[in-house]
Amino acid sequence: MKNHSRYVVFVSLTGDQQIKCYDLDLNSGALELQATSDAHGPSGALYLHPSRKVILAAHVESTTLASFSLNVNTGQLTLISQVDTGIGIPAHLITDQTGRFLLTAYYGDGGVTVHQLGDDGTIQELIQYIDTGEKAHAIHAVEEDRFVFVPHVCPTNKTCQFRFDSESGLLSPNDPAELEPPDDETGPRHICFRPQGDVAYIVNEQGNTVTAHHYEASSGTLEIFQNISTLPSDYTGGGATAHVEVHPNGKWIYATNRGHDSIVGFNIDPVGELSPFGHVPVPASPRSFNIDPTGKYLYCAGEGADMMTSYGINATTGKLSALQDYEVGQKPFWVMAAGLD
Repeated sequence: MKNHSRYVVFVSLTGDQQIKCYDLDLNSGALELQATSDAHGPSGALYLHPSRKVILAAHVESTTLASFSLNVNTGQLTLISQVDTGIGIPAHLITDQTGRFLLTAYYGDGGVTVHQLGDDGTIQELIQYIDTGEKAHAIHAVEEDRFVFVPHVCPTNKTCQFRFDSESGLLSPNDPAELEPPDDETGPRHICFRPQGDVAYIVNEQGNTVTAHHYEASSGTLEIFQNISTLPSDYTGGGATAHVEVHPNGKWIYATNRGHDSIVGFNIDPVGELSPFGHVPVPASPRSFNIDPTGKYLYCAGEGADMMTSYGINATTGKLSALQDYEVGQKPFWVMAAGLD
């Protein structure tokens, strides 16, 4: 893990159309508001450019994407560019490792776009649009940007598997082009990999499960080997999962439950199989959470509570303990903890 001069937490607020930046005290996990910036739209998912000086934002509940210059000293964001893709509800976005291309998944109208990015973070021409069907919810690149995965929730119910040309920025279908979930009632939403890179985990919005996959690095494809519930065995209230993340040490994985309003923690055994070690309550409708780069703290926002809670992560067991609540603003959509230089 690279050491940074300071650590911050960004919170994207759809309701207030703002992006807030908090200073993170690594000794206590406490946050102090540093800057509040105009998001120039209903801000959703955020992504920190590889330069660590630009932030990309998807304007959920709209059709626009935006890029911002980041003042690393003050946390303030200044709009660089905003583009209207004409495609409804951009749900998630990333760049390639060089920061030359912006890849976006769309929940409303569906599909994936690739835009050229300027050296200063300007979102430039549209290079490619692929219609993958409605409800694309995340996009993730692996293996030096050679392969890209795009989960789709119900009713599309699939994860697209692409090859990525890092020179041209173009996506092409892998073989197979689609990975089916465990059953027809399971809607893949977000994806992450453990640090070793050999196992991928997909959280399923419909189905309330996490699915573990062996990852074949040479072909860039996934194969299911486990599907496990995110809910307590005695809970019958239903709900929908939202997000999934592996701890930086690769020992634990966490997923959020909306409805049950909890985070579940799983132990990861050597082959990648999961076993739950408990649930902790979180603010209502926990759409997003993020673990800080050092692995000491987890920050979870409740979209329905207008609140974010900090949690300490036990260094031995991975269990979470609530530390402090923060009234962050209306409809917190995304949480992003990052180290700045």
